[in-house]
Amino acid sequence: MSHQSSAAPSGSVAGTETSPTPAPVGKGIGVRGVVFLVAAGAAPLAAAVAVFPVVVSSSESPVSPLFFVVAALALAVFAVGFTRMAHEVRDAGAFYDFVRAGLGQAFGRGAATLALVSYALLFVALVAYLGASTGAAVEFFAGVVIPWWVWSTGWLTITGVLAYRDIALSTKILGVSLIFEVAIMLALDVVMVFRGGPEGTDASSLNPLHFTEGTPSLGLMFAFFGFVGFEATVIFRSEARDAQRNIPRATYTSIVSIGLFYAFSLFAIAVGAGPDSLVAEATESPQSLITDLALTFLGVFGRNAIQILVLVSLFGCFLTFHNVLARFTFNFGAAGLLPAGLGRAHPRHRAPSRASVVVTVFGMLAIAGSVMLGLDPVLDVYTWFSGAATLGIIVLMAFTSLAVMAYFRGHERGSWLTTFIAPAVSLMAFAGLIFLVVKNFPLLVGGNGVAVALISLLTIALVGGVASSMLGKSSAASI
Repeated sequence: MSHQSSAAPSGSVAGTETSPTPAPVGKGIGVRGVVFLVAAGAAPLAAAVAVFPVVVSSSESPVSPLFFVVAALALAVFAVGFTRMAHEVRDAGAFYDFVRAGLGQAFGRGAATLALVSYALLFVALVAYLGASTGAAVEFFAGVVIPWWVWSTGWLTITGVLAYRDIALSTKILGVSLIFEVAIMLALDVVMVFRGGPEGTDASSLNPLHFTEGTPSLGLMFAFFGFVGFEATVIFRSEARDAQRNIPRATYTSIVSIGLFYAFSLFAIAVGAGPDSLVAEATESPQSLITDLALTFLGVFGRNAIQILVLVSLFGCFLTFHNVLARFTFNFGAAGLLPAGLGRAHPRHRAPSRASVVVTVFGMLAIAGSVMLGLDPVLDVYTWFSGAATLGIIVLMAFTSLAVMAYFRGHERGSWLTTFIAPAVSLMAFAGLIFLVVKNFPLLVGGNGVAVALISLLTIALVGGVASSMLGKSSAASI
């Protein structure tokens, strides 16, 4: 088996729907390894600390745990067509390869550029947040103040070394970090549920009769953010063993396990804080909601452990998305959308090492640029870029649902449930979600001016990709 990519790789602009994928890279990971990558990308402990309070405070809902159940169900419906398409289009580009196969090469190019920009934005957001969180933790424990960009640069260097090598090494690191962060959060959850909070073990936060109270649309929108990255199961298919069987399994396992963890953890938090007090506490002190509960139910050791493991969780998330962005860059290089050298695997590690180096250098430049512009790592870089990245990924999911229906209309095989009904339902759901996100985007990124700029950037990425493909065809036709 060649260690380098094939000449006609995934998503090739000049190719057809049946263009072969790049030769597999890596030594092969199974369902567990792929799930570790995706679950670590979701950063379950970091999500509990950062996302849960926002879900509760923005929705002002007494049943906020149910938002994660609904989000998981919506993604499971999307995954029906998503994984069915993976059987037909066996490239590793996920969204953009599926869009290309269903809607044509022009829309495929647009999806490719939108995906690259979206994941690049998320990558920058994560490296800034990780650096800021590390600096805050060091100051809390040691009283030493070190600039965030120093920590971001250090984490980026470590991640770059790991991502340069075989992905199996990354899955081992992620597996260990994921076990520790999930263990401490579940320990807190179990203690809160069985000991009970100020109102006992009250299960009213799971009552669906109260679902319409408050502003559930905002709660659902923020709950969805906790799942961003689950689509990476297909991106890693080149490195998965028996991808046709393991990728669908990993996709559903990731969605269900992440959804159950989030829903149960937020239910436990509602018990610990008291259902009647949860909204007020999440609104008044969102950053300390989880650590305050940990101090109450697990003591000083538990609080300190969570503060440390949040960094582990964030590192796992960052490592995952470094790998994701490197593989996007690798696939684009193999497809001719970026320099061809980026689409070649390392001869010994069989990893997209050149692409990984480029991603690491890009991260260094982004850190330097943020410092020179005087941007706050959390309020500016993380808030702006993560919000924009999430919107871009939601748009990609909507296009993918449409592409699944279009593809199977011209390739009549498979049941209507998997090739039309499920994709149609997910398309309508994501269209509604896009409306909600755009409507509330200034709230997400902290201002109308920034919102317009970021939405414009995503629009340019999408439309520019489509236009470049069409102009390329026009130029070829005129020769």
